[in-house]
Amino acid sequence: MADGSGASTEAVIGAFAAAGDEATVQVFPWNRAVNLAAKDPAWVGVYPEYYDAGSDADAGGDRCLYSASFGTSPVGFIYRTDSGFDWASHDDLKAYKIGVVQGYVNEATFDAMAAEGALTVDAGPTDASNVSKVAAGRIDAAVIDRNVFEHLVATEATLASHAGALAFHEVVLEDHSLHVCFENSDNGRAARDRFNGAL
Repeated sequence: MADGSGASTEAVIGAFAAAGDEATVQVFPWNRAVNLAAKDPAWVGVYPEYYDAGSDADAGGDRCLYSASFGTSPVGFIYRTDSGFDWASHDDLKAYKIGVVQGYVNEATFDAMAAEGALTVDAGPTDASNVSKVAAGRIDAAVIDRNVFEHLVATEATLASHAGALAFHEVVLEDHSLHVCFENSDNGRAARDRFNGAL
């Protein structure tokens, strides 16, 4: 969340504490967080991340060392309950303007269709901004983790008033495993191994 709270942070801090480490959490825009974790030795990792083989240094990738999974992320669509939004297949999504967060991995087929222009997507800076856009009717739906959506409308006053008008669609786009993406270094590997040992 914007303040670093939520189930993912609790899980990550708890695992580090069990390993005897104190984790410091700070929230940044996603692309900046990824860059800091990759290049700034003051930051050992970034979370929550979905697994991506192309990024996994242990699998020949070019970015980071993935932890074991510390949770799951049910990713799908929020929509206005009075909008008529519905979907069962990816082709159904072509009829809608869908919000995404810039730089996020969503789901392979959805992301490929968006990249080739088969879907109309609107890239925003945060999940909260996309929730606001859906509530205002500026986009038809937005891709979001169900837990993040529920936390946002429960804790952010500017979004709470929209909670009754919005719903998370029952058809889930993908249920991702959640990981910490540790820097690809000796320090990152040691931190990853301690973290994994405490899960």
